[in-house]
Amino acid sequence: MTVRLMGLPTPPVEVADEVELWARESGRHGTLHFVPTRLVGRRVVEGTWLVRLSLRDNDKRMQAYQQGLAAEPPTEDVWLHEPDPVSPTGYRPYTLGDLGASGVRQFLEKGNTWSGRGQFGSKTLEGLAREAIDKNRNAGQVARTAAREECRLKLRDERRWRLKIPFLNVGISIPRAAAAASNDPVTAATSQEKTL
Repeated sequence: MTVRLMGLPTPPVEVADEVELWARESGRHGTLHFVPTRLVGRRVVEGTWLVRLSLRDNDKRMQAYQQGLAAEPPTEDVWLHEPDPVSPTGYRPYTLGDLGASGVRQFLEKGNTWSGRGQFGSKTLEGLAREAIDKNRNAGQVARTAAREECRLKLRDERRWRLKIPFLNVGISIPRAAAAASNDPVTAATSQEKTL
């Protein structure tokens, strides 16, 4: 891997060719780019690789570009990294030397969302929006039910206070119950003081 100006590396030829061959299998083009994630001055200290795949003409995501609403054609970007909470960037980049051409191909063929190829294994944007709307609707119903119950309990307590209904669930007389307790140390001490 050679290093260009300001520390930006160029991809190995065999890996770049493997990305292009993999993309051509589905009728598209693929290029490999290095994206800096941490700089010191004007020098690249850390970065990750990105596979940029072109989209087919019949892809829904191309509609805005075909209608002239977007300046550039959209691409599908696959980042060659994985989440890492210890890293300052939040991700641990894969090195192309460690992955090699076959490792990059295996990463692209994964069906999970971390490989960026989760279009079949993950939910569509419309499905995610529908789920969010349903979740918000359910949360609203739960909040209304909780507010109604809280209001009912508050009105019940206010009614009891206005009508001077005791708040104790069991109808007992507090002074009689306290006097009946013979093992109370306070009453026992006062009775002994009286006898002395």
